Amino acid sequence: MLENVQALLQTIDTLRSPGGCPWDRKQTLQTAAHHLQDEAAEVLEAALHESGEEVREELGDLLFMVAFVTRILGEQLPTDLDEVARLGNEKLVRRHPHVFGDHTTDDVEESQARWNAIKAEEKRHKGLDPSEDPVLKDLPASQPPLHQAYRYQKDAARVGFDWPDTDGVWDKLREEEQELREAVDAGDADAIEHELGDILFAWANLARKLGVHPDVALRKANRRFRSRFHQVEAQFDGDPEAMRGAGLEALETAWQQAKRRERREDVG
Repeated sequence: MLENVQALLQTIDTLRSPGGCPWDRKQTLQTAAHHLQDEAAEVLEAALHESGEEVREELGDLLFMVAFVTRILGEQLPTDLDEVARLGNEKLVRRHPHVFGDHTTDDVEESQARWNAIKAEEKRHKGLDPSEDPVLKDLPASQPPLHQAYRYQKDAARVGFDWPDTDGVWDKLREEEQELREAVDAGDADAIEHELGDILFAWANLARKLGVHPDVALRKANRRFRSRFHQVEAQFDGDPEAMRGAGLEALETAWQQAKRRERREDVG
């Protein structure tokens, strides 16, 4: 196993060295980290597709990017993949005293509380004041907005800013829907955008309360739509003009057939 990792590292060294690949040589820490984020997203997409082979392939790409970013970082300060792995492992062991120490627990909330306490102590050790950390953590602008909404609401809930149950969220959704209707009736474009954003934020909150990640749910919905619509296209030989000429009723019939076919495949 480690032989293959060493082979990967040697390949990366060749790519970054004089005479290597021009594209790989021009990458900076910032650009490489951006590609790392893209590869992580592709792992998630493969996992949602529930294809083990795709996940394995995408993990290979992700591992390459982790090692690639580490190599570029190593050109700026003394470090390598083994050092990164050491630091990561030490942090995991240190933050899991309920697994690697004497403080055993089976309670999820208690284990998270200990994790946060140890994390705060690590900051104090670095001369930082953990009490100055905002409740809402700064999130990269590149993160999907639904995921941002989910994280903000999750952080706010940690200090009690949360509905006690889903009833409050349903009420909020109805309130936001009414405000959106009023904005639409008034023809106010700015208000429409504002109220629609509030509705999406409220839906993300409901997803969190129901134990569903809204970004994952939407990705799956997008994939279902794409799959079904491709089947609709196939019924018209992929001819857009034929689809437009068929009318909405015929397209809806083809859509419902695609849904029934999908359900039979799921049952099978």
